[in-house]
Amino acid sequence: MQQLSFPKIKINIKALKKEFWTWLIIGVVLFFWGKWLDKRVFQFFAENIHNPQIDAVVVFLTEKFIYIVLAVFAGFTIFKVWKNEDHKSKAVPALFAIFSAAIASAVLKSFFNIPRPFITENLIPLVHADLKSFPSGHTAVAFALLVPMMRVSKLLGILWALFAILIGFSRVYEFVHYPSDIAGGIFLGGIIGAIFSHPATEKLLKKWWENSLEFRRQSFHFIFGFLIVFTHWIGALRIREILFLLALGLVLIVLTARGYLNFIKKFLEKFERQRIYDFPGSGPFYFLLSVGIVLIIFPVKIAYAAILILSVGDSLNHIIAKNRMPKRFNLPWNRRKSLLGVFLGIFAGFFAAQFFVPWYSALIASTVAIFLETFKWRIGNFFIDDNLIIPLTSGLIMFVLN
Repeated sequence: MQQLSFPKIKINIKALKKEFWTWLIIGVVLFFWGKWLDKRVFQFFAENIHNPQIDAVVVFLTEKFIYIVLAVFAGFTIFKVWKNEDHKSKAVPALFAIFSAAIASAVLKSFFNIPRPFITENLIPLVHADLKSFPSGHTAVAFALLVPMMRVSKLLGILWALFAILIGFSRVYEFVHYPSDIAGGIFLGGIIGAIFSHPATEKLLKKWWENSLEFRRQSFHFIFGFLIVFTHWIGALRIREILFLLALGLVLIVLTARGYLNFIKKFLEKFERQRIYDFPGSGPFYFLLSVGIVLIIFPVKIAYAAILILSVGDSLNHIIAKNRMPKRFNLPWNRRKSLLGVFLGIFAGFFAAQFFVPWYSALIASTVAIFLETFKWRIGNFFIDDNLIIPLTSGLIMFVLN
């Protein structure tokens, strides 16, 4: 297995610090202004603005349109990576920023555990939402793209800034966020977007992308898992769509294996390990197959947790190079696995899963599943893919414990 090595690249910390302090000042000013508005804005909306026509537009904007825009951007990024001969695109860091902002906002919501305004102010929200308010995830994701857009074109950045501000305003209008939540989302998304789109960070990611098969594989592995959970959660991806994608993938795999679709084969070579017992595209196929199985046989929250243990925990387990630790810390039964990678994989899988299931079941499931993955499982000459082992094992454990 190709290991991830971290090239020594000097990052302009001074420039990053300047951008960080700029966003921090903006965030602090907006936060205190937001706190002042928190108790005043909802009455103003209710008395002066709310009407059925505006309600419909705002709900469509936050519940449909923003996801369409982000999906189009993700598709555009994947297309650019596929189309370019070097399989690179400047949109990749921006895509990382989007997912990082979404993850960070979910983590901070769990940490602060601030109830939403429709609970504390006895309001009727326009949309369904969980109970945690700070910071605004919609706003964080929208502003994560602001700085990358600005670096491409000032006009594009200004247009996107107006759209991102409209998203933040809409979440307050829907009674699901305080203005101070929006300020938190602006700071979080802005600083994440600035970091990921900084030229030095882009150079670092580019170096990893070019030189490490595992970084390329696990990056898409990581993003794919979150994307599946998210699209299923909003109702855009259900079992029938997964079955259709599996059938389509199987047809493409057969055609590629017989030499009919060489352009797909060349693309997959950038992300696939060379295994004599695998077929082209086996990784994504097994991943999607396991997703379909766990969504069918387990309750939805357990299925989400199992998918995230696979996409988050297993990705870190693979991506940590064994040469980052002394050889004595490599696992004796699998010299390609390091003790550090296993521990980080267990912790990351546990951390992602505990948002959907009790912490103890997430910890036990992640520990057992990641540990079992360090062994090579086979039936005759057929090796059982870890994309099947991890979610099925972890899902079964969480189902029994819950």
